[in-house]
Amino acid sequence: MCLDNDLKAVCSVTELTKKLGLSRARFYQLQKMGVFPMPLYCTRTKRPFYPLELQQKCIDIRKTGIGLNGQAIIFYASRKNISQKSSGHSEHQYGELADLLSQMGLNVTCNKVRKAVKALYPAGSAQCSDEGMVIRDLFRYFKQWL
Repeated sequence: MCLDNDLKAVCSVTELTKKLGLSRARFYQLQKMGVFPMPLYCTRTKRPFYPLELQQKCIDIRKTGIGLNGQAIIFYASRKNISQKSSGHSEHQYGELADLLSQMGLNVTCNKVRKAVKALYPAGSAQCSDEGMVIRDLFRYFKQWL
């Protein structure tokens, strides 16, 4: 979600939904329910837009969880915030990899696995989409040092 000082004088529906962290489809659904205000329309182009006041109103609705119609609404975290595939492995995943490798007969810690992943995949382990390949590479990496 955006900070209040990121607001422009007017913005499109697409820009507003990005600021709110919602999809356009979900935004329109909530708008139809009366949670978010309707946009203003340009008389020349007939395109919808949100002036500064309506943008601020939408942001306040998102922050408080109380819609324009007074209805309470629950907003879930956007998928971008909860997905960790793009940033590589989380601490939990390093622990799982260490457990898997210990079941394969290697005595490794979570910290050793993290360092090995960084050594094997400098650009991040997301470059290797196959989890089995990552485990194989880690097993070979540790096997050569034992």
